[in-house]
Parts: sequence; C-alpha cells; structure tokens
Amino acid sequence: MDMGSDSMAQGPACKISMLWNWYTVDSCFVSKDWHIRSEVAFAFNVICVFILVALVEGVRRYGREYDRRIVRLASLNNIYSGTDLSGLEEGLKDGIFVPTWPQQAIRASIFGIQFGAAYILMLLAMYYNGFIIFAIILGGTAGYFIFGRDTVVGGASVGENGAACC
Repeated sequence: MDMGSDSMAQGPACKISMLWNWYTVDSCFVSKDWHIRSEVAFAFNVICVFILVALVEGVRRYGREYDRRIVRLASLNNIYSGTDLSGLEEGLKDGIFVPTWPQQAIRASIFGIQFGAAYILMLLAMYYNGFIIFAIILGGTAGYFIFGRDTVVGGASVGENGAACC
C-alpha cells in the first residue's frame, strides 16, 4: 500500500476555507486551475483584483456618461426637430426618454460587463481570504475616488439613473 505516492504525484493541494483566512501559497480561487503556487503570483493576483474592482467603477462611470450623452442628443433632437442630429428613432416622447434599440444594446453590453465582473468579484470574496477582501474594498474605494466625481450635482447625491436621490 503506497498511499503517499498518489498524493505526491498530484502536487500540493489547494487550501480553501469558508472561514476567514490569510492563505497565500497554495490558495485556489474559483477553480482548481486558479491555483496560486508562489507568493509573487499571489501578490500579482491581489493587484489584479484591486485593478478589476477599480475598472468596474470605471465601467459604471462610462455607463452613466453614455446615458447622459444619449439623453442630451435626444433633447437636442427634440429642440431642433427639423434637423436630424443623431438618427434617433424614438428619443423624447411626451417628456420621457426612450432609447433606441441599438442604444439599449450598448447600454445592456455595458451593464453585462459590469455585472459579470462584479459577480466574479463576489465569488472571490466568498473565499474569505483577507488579502482578497481588502483588495476588493480598497479597489472599490480607489475606483470610486477616480471615477465617482460625476455623481454629485449641486450638492445632492445622484443615483445610478442620474437622478438626485430622495
């Protein structure tokens, strides 16, 4: 009975815990293929998580900017109804903005990128690794610091849809 040779042939095992942990080497995330084999690789992964969270905030900002742009173009098209400024088919109807289907497809793509990245980050947080969780928190803070300045209008905080909060 040579039970030790089977475990040695497979190499080091993944360290996974559903409790708070500080694992670095041999930690695994999402799948067995995302196996961290050195401290340098772990540091690289923490930095990448930090950047990914900041980029999620950047994508959110881009989505807000795109929404403002299409509303502004629809308003201009409504004001200058004799001139087709943007090829908007729907635009403002009875004071309510309705994006065209191509505009909605772009908006949905932006949302899909944001939602997908946020879901992956949520899965990473579920490993309860302190380094990864702090990278997520600090990355979100840095991302909001860089990309969140557009959410304040006249001293009132603005929500995701661009309207001032209650």
